[in-house]
Amino acid sequence: MKATKRIVCLTLALIMTALAFIMPVSAATTVPLIMIDGIGTTKLYKNFGTAEEELVFSGDEEFITGIIEDAGGALLGGLISFGIGNKDFDALADKVMPVVNKYISPIGFNSDGTPVDPTIGFYRTTEPISKYTEEEKANLSSFALAYAERNGEEYVYNFTYDWRADPIENAEQLKDFITEVKAKTNSKRVNMVAMSQGSTVALAYLNAYGGHHLKNIVFAAPAWQGTSTVGDVVTNNIELDAFTLENYLVQLANGSATTHIAAYILAFIATYDGLTKEYLGDLNAFATGLLPRTYTDAFIPYFAGMPGIWSLCPAEYYEVGKEFIFDSHGVAIDPAYEAKIDAYHQIQVNAKSIVEKAMANGANFYIVCGYNCQNAPISPRYESSDGVIETEYMSGGATCADYLKAHNDWGRIYNQKIKDGHNHVSWDYKVDASTCMFPEYTWFIKNQQHNNYKLENGTMDIVMWLLEGDNRVTVTTDTVNYPQFWLYNTYKRTTKAMVNDEVLGDLDSTGAVNTIDARVALKLASGQLQPSDLQYLVGDIDEDGEFSTEDARSVLSIAAGLPC
Repeated sequence: MKATKRIVCLTLALIMTALAFIMPVSAATTVPLIMIDGIGTTKLYKNFGTAEEELVFSGDEEFITGIIEDAGGALLGGLISFGIGNKDFDALADKVMPVVNKYISPIGFNSDGTPVDPTIGFYRTTEPISKYTEEEKANLSSFALAYAERNGEEYVYNFTYDWRADPIENAEQLKDFITEVKAKTNSKRVNMVAMSQGSTVALAYLNAYGGHHLKNIVFAAPAWQGTSTVGDVVTNNIELDAFTLENYLVQLANGSATTHIAAYILAFIATYDGLTKEYLGDLNAFATGLLPRTYTDAFIPYFAGMPGIWSLCPAEYYEVGKEFIFDSHGVAIDPAYEAKIDAYHQIQVNAKSIVEKAMANGANFYIVCGYNCQNAPISPRYESSDGVIETEYMSGGATCADYLKAHNDWGRIYNQKIKDGHNHVSWDYKVDASTCMFPEYTWFIKNQQHNNYKLENGTMDIVMWLLEGDNRVTVTTDTVNYPQFWLYNTYKRTTKAMVNDEVLGDLDSTGAVNTIDARVALKLASGQLQPSDLQYLVGDIDEDGEFSTEDARSVLSIAAGLPC
């Protein structure tokens, strides 16, 4: 018996000794995050690695002053030539385009897919951001900083890449980066946030390497399905519109007193028939007249051969865009280059199956995007967006009402397009998420603009929850704290989760909006009644945090079946 006890004790001692050696090198409890930012975030340098190295776009006072002086002089001379030549657009372009090309040529690609300036380069690092200087940290995305604040800077890594280049080539570099981060942190998997164009690199990575090395991956405001801004440019579908311009400029003044002043002035200009027809018509004619030289002198020589640009072209624009940019301008597309951009186009088209395979490999995939913002005002369309990318494309197919409108019928009359047992229609009836590629894994924040995700205003809450989870979650996992739809209040700079089952304007909770709700709204606005939390939720239509007569008019409009 004593011998047996000695053997047991000796065995336990050996096990404990072994554990003492194993413990220090065991896997990290915090999962490291790799951040992949969007277009233009990685700084590019001319004469990279030499004594003459210089930042392409420095942004300093001297650089900005140079642009202003060059652009001002060229525009003045061009307009003089334009007027003397009786609206000679070629004379105008002769003055303006050389200045444009002076500043865009350094980053340009030739039409065969090679860089105009082969000396351009950028800095790579596999060090955590804890090794960064304060200046370097200042250039990091809010996602990286938020994760670092909660989990430590030693767990955050920033992947730099040439955003002009082929996403598939960048994905190869990402593979090596992930391998190095895993080795440095002794982690089996990494978390990832792919922001904007960064999602094209992440999608190309998932296509080539699957999800074996990823735990939680969040596509934030992703461009994985492109944006119509690029689609419109490559298909020559550009037209200035008074109301989209008004919406966009007011949006820029987001939530300040300037908003109301700008809205009034711009609304007057946009709706005054004489001004709209006379001046906007002239501006459109001016832009249309200058466009041919813009394409031949600038876009085709410097951007048509840029794979990164074509990765942002939505599928429905792609073939028409190639035909317009190359065939209609008599530019022969290099076969090798065409094969390169076609390869990513196929990845974009097959995104759903690519992500499904990655999830089968154990990766948790999520999308977070904004809606209810006016997109770039270069066309008369009013798709809901985050100001840069349409919500439809970010979400992988959500059915969205136009900006400032709701779906055709208010209240519970609207029918969700795909019945899957869950309610995927937003409380304000602007988004039907049932048509998304991944309706159970896609979240939406109303009024969320493309680059305005911040920890302090609450717009990061959902992303942090998704990144820090151990198990796969869905939009129905926690419908109280993390439902599918959120509201960012642009006046109060706060974000709150919204319950889908309520109806905008339904102040008496009957399930529909009618004249009774309009009367209740007037009493609330006049102070005869005090609004409950639920009435604030469904009755503060303009989302300014107050119940006003403007909200009451909006409720009446909803009851009458009119847009509010």
